[in-house]
Amino acid sequence: MRRILIVDDEPKIHQEFKKTLRPVSQEWSIEYAASAKEALNTMSQSSYDVIVSDMQMPEMDGAELLGIVMELYPETVRIILSDHSDNETVLRSVKSAHQFLMKPCDADTIKHTILRTCKLQDLLRNKELKKVITGIKELPSFPTMYGLIIKEMQSPDASLKKVGYIISQDVSMSAKILQLVNSAFFGLPRKIVNPQQAAIYLGIDTLKALVLSIHVFSSFPEDSKLYGFSLSEMWRHSMMTGRLARDIVRIEKADKEAEDEALIAGILHDIGKLILLKAPDQSGKVPDFAEDSGCSLVEAEYAVLKTSHAELGAYLLGLWGLPDNIVETVAFHHYPSKLIEDIFVSLHQASSKTEAKTSVTGLKPHSLKKLLKGVSTLTAVHVANSLLYQKDFTYDTTVFPHVDMLYLRTLNLAEKLPWWAECCSKVRSEND
Repeated sequence: MRRILIVDDEPKIHQEFKKTLRPVSQEWSIEYAASAKEALNTMSQSSYDVIVSDMQMPEMDGAELLGIVMELYPETVRIILSDHSDNETVLRSVKSAHQFLMKPCDADTIKHTILRTCKLQDLLRNKELKKVITGIKELPSFPTMYGLIIKEMQSPDASLKKVGYIISQDVSMSAKILQLVNSAFFGLPRKIVNPQQAAIYLGIDTLKALVLSIHVFSSFPEDSKLYGFSLSEMWRHSMMTGRLARDIVRIEKADKEAEDEALIAGILHDIGKLILLKAPDQSGKVPDFAEDSGCSLVEAEYAVLKTSHAELGAYLLGLWGLPDNIVETVAFHHYPSKLIEDIFVSLHQASSKTEAKTSVTGLKPHSLKKLLKGVSTLTAVHVANSLLYQKDFTYDTTVFPHVDMLYLRTLNLAEKLPWWAECCSKVRSEND
């Protein structure tokens, strides 16, 4: 049973939560605290999956409370409730809160946010890695990009256009900015998937605060490696995957929004590898297992870690509230056939009287309709990632060892591979 702790100093809010969450009371154990001090005392006696805290409380506000929870109980998912007058305080909680919800918050939003979070937790069987992810304050950025953003922000005439471009060229910066701009705090009518658009929405003052005062970005050493590969190689592969995924969607005549989504999903698809840098004791065993067994690194991750960088990245992005399509793509970018399996399992298990509202990953099963219609974000990113791992193409190439051919045949897209391979060759030549 999931354990949820609600923290608010107004009894009326407690009553509203009890009414809102009554339908899930048999699945979740929900407790309430009237202050930060009471919440910390309660958490010292028992563990909780999720804490939802109001921002404005006497003695200790929500930002400070969640900061302490992050240090003492890193495995707990942290959600902040706020209103538009809390701009400065909300920015203080960027490092400690996974998601931001606006007050007053409707019942469906609260239930969906907590349910999605709990479902995402089911992606990971490794409890230690769950702690690593929920305890993350920031992810390291590519050193060159980190240097450029600091320099631009310290300039007296910092350009929002330049800042947006720098952010869009870095995996970690893109993810963090999209986390904030897509939060309920900004109340945007639709999800933003373009980091440059996100920078415009946030504005130069907010970005300066995030970079120079709150320090939401950091840099990894130039010689950092994972599985023997430099992180600069990972950064290059991520950028190329995003561009190729965008090109694949573009030639299928999708709209600009679909292109942007494919681009950012491709850039973020390997973000889980940055998480593995924070767990060297566990991830360090992966390459040895791969070498001894002759399997791929992804297969070795499942054998050693009971999960892979794909699920790790999806879990983090899901916690940060990024759009479902991007989370879904990151989770299944190696084995997209498994998504179709999960959707059918979810639909099969649904009661005949109730609609299946979420799949195994906490995402909506109407994703199947998107998969069967044209080239989805998942399809584009999977193909882009797989083709970039394939060294050479010729005009008569018919074998694509890294592509999930069952998946493409199911979607009647396998015959498009030779054309997509030509796109891959073009992206490679542009980046040589």
